[in-house]
Amino acid sequence: MSLSSPPDPGPKREADARAWYAIVIFALAAVLSYTDRLILNLLVAPIRSEMAITDTQVSFLQGAAFAIIYAFAGLPMGRHADRHGRRNLILAGIGLWSLATALCGLAQSYGQLFGARILVGIGEAALAPAVLSMVPDLFPPHRRGTAVAIFIGGMVMGAGMATLVGGILIDVFSLGALSGLAQSAGVAPWRAVLLTLGLAGVVLALLVATIREPVRQESLGGDVKPGLDTLRRYLVDNRWAFGLLLGGLTLTQIVDYGANSWTPSLLMRVHDFTPSETGTALGSILIGVAGLGTIVGGLLADFLEARGHSTAKPMVAAAAVSLGVPCLLFGVMPGVGLTLVLFTAYAFLLAIGAGVGIAAILDLVPSELRGMTTAVQAFAYTAFGLGLGPTLVAVTTDHVFADPLAVGLSISVTGIPLLALSALAMWRSLPHYRDVRQRLARAANT
Repeated sequence: MSLSSPPDPGPKREADARAWYAIVIFALAAVLSYTDRLILNLLVAPIRSEMAITDTQVSFLQGAAFAIIYAFAGLPMGRHADRHGRRNLILAGIGLWSLATALCGLAQSYGQLFGARILVGIGEAALAPAVLSMVPDLFPPHRRGTAVAIFIGGMVMGAGMATLVGGILIDVFSLGALSGLAQSAGVAPWRAVLLTLGLAGVVLALLVATIREPVRQESLGGDVKPGLDTLRRYLVDNRWAFGLLLGGLTLTQIVDYGANSWTPSLLMRVHDFTPSETGTALGSILIGVAGLGTIVGGLLADFLEARGHSTAKPMVAAAAVSLGVPCLLFGVMPGVGLTLVLFTAYAFLLAIGAGVGIAAILDLVPSELRGMTTAVQAFAYTAFGLGLGPTLVAVTTDHVFADPLAVGLSISVTGIPLLALSALAMWRSLPHYRDVRQRLARAANT
């Protein structure tokens, strides 16, 4: 299998203003996507009360209901992104997940809410494969770390927006300016929050419609028609680089989804925070500090790569994750101050690892395989990360410690060993990553 490149436009291809505009809009899409995905983390108490369900059942809404279908839908979405228009795929995904988020707000039973979360998963499965397939066509290699970091920063900020904006909206619909509207309509505040987020998708779709589909910049040689078998053979041929790097990154997602899903409950149950206080504290950290982490990681990796360090991206990711391991002790800190300080450091470091880690995977594949590779990555992240992370913490809380106040201890004892294993796998991936990059460079120059 070889690579062929289009005529070289110059000594070094640069991104134009349209590319940067597109990545900013895609980052906004990621913000809304992750807000809709993670908003239930802040709505645990009212949903649990109204529907009389347990923490484990809530974790299925946070994880399994979304994760299973998201993981499997990503593969056909990625294949479509590799063969057809990617912008229109993003538009269709936004429409579906926004409608489904509104349906979550209208659900009258646990089953209906579970079903609506499945539809959110189908819609959101379109975004990452399509966007990350487009990034290398919009940006040259020495700008991709920053570009991917901006997009991943939108995901991180979305996690923060879910708590910050969610907390504000709950207050607005409970006691604020729109409380009368919600009461007159007979809509509970948590339902009004979900309906509002569904409507936000209309504005986002109008912005995405202004982006033009880019020309693919790198392609498989010959008459190869990319498909799942092509991807399978490519991944098998490069199994050590992909296995160690993707395996390590997937473990970080198990830990991160578990921590982010239950840290709001830690603050509210153990430290007596209100939903609004929780949203302000965690939202500010995730939007500001973690959002900054993705940008810092991308800039650092691009800086090192421009100076000849071919393994800069996975090396930066491995270092950040290694430093994040002791920060998971935030779950067992006695005071809220230490809890938030360690959580801030954890969020910053994991955001660095997430952004450059995804950029590292993109650098290992040609254009026609990027969508499906991203879908495989999303499958691993979602099936194992979102599918297992929240439930692993919840089951430990419910059945090991049998105490809702032990949720912080559950975060720490499940997360620390998994994050340490993740760091080890990523460090071990470096020589294999270098070998694959060198083979791709040689193939592109033949």
